[in-house]
Amino acid sequence: MLRLVLRSPRLALALAALLAAATGCSISHSSESLSKSVSSPFKSSSSSSGEADDPAYQEEVRSFAAGFARSGGDANAFRRGVASIASRRGIQDWEDDDQTCRAIGAGLEQAELSQSGAEALAGDLLSGRADRVQVVMKGYAAAD
Repeated sequence: MLRLVLRSPRLALALAALLAAATGCSISHSSESLSKSVSSPFKSSSSSSGEADDPAYQEEVRSFAAGFARSGGDANAFRRGVASIASRRGIQDWEDDDQTCRAIGAGLEQAELSQSGAEALAGDLLSGRADRVQVVMKGYAAAD
């Protein structure tokens, strides 16, 4: 079932909407973000090689991170979700991609996590890699 969900963006989005509804998240904002994600899921993106940032990709990651932070969940599920989004954009190692990490930080700020809460969650999501957590926190601070 998980493979089916990961291969079908529409099924994954429907499942995310159901989970959001079950946990009491606001569907109106989530559905707006999800519709943006569905409308352009295959646009090219930069990698950590220094290409230009992709605002649509950053928005998708930010929205995903914000939803995750609001609803809670397993760090492994978060990693798989971000990896799936990144993979569709041609980014294979999202943890080392600056725009991905900054977008995660912006999502954690959007979810209204405290700075210490965002830092702790980022540390968990990035397996304690302090250098990458710093990039996440730059995205968090820039989103203020």
